[in-house]
Amino acid sequence: MKPDQSLPHRTSKTVAFRVTPEEYDKIQMLADISGKRKQDYLRDRLLEDEMTVYPNIRVRTYLEKYLKELTDELRRLGSADDLNAGTAEQIASLLKLIAGL
Repeated sequence: MKPDQSLPHRTSKTVAFRVTPEEYDKIQMLADISGKRKQDYLRDRLLEDEMTVYPNIRVRTYLEKYLKELTDELRRLGSADDLNAGTAEQIASLLKLIAGL
């Protein structure tokens, strides 16, 4: 299935679950950077389908956005000891994704 295609409405089922605000932000960031819609990103990850990110202007824009947000957060912090777990996970995820490009 191509990244921009979703399941036809008549054959689809809805799956919903709760996440913390930090988890939501991380999911949104990873979906944006993957270039996929959130539902397609989550489906691929849950079903362990191979995830290939094709760099394009949209992905680059999201990478710049999230790198700027994380850079601003790091500048705001007084020291590395002030880094919360959610921000540390976002940094690790972003660096892992960038390394794979």
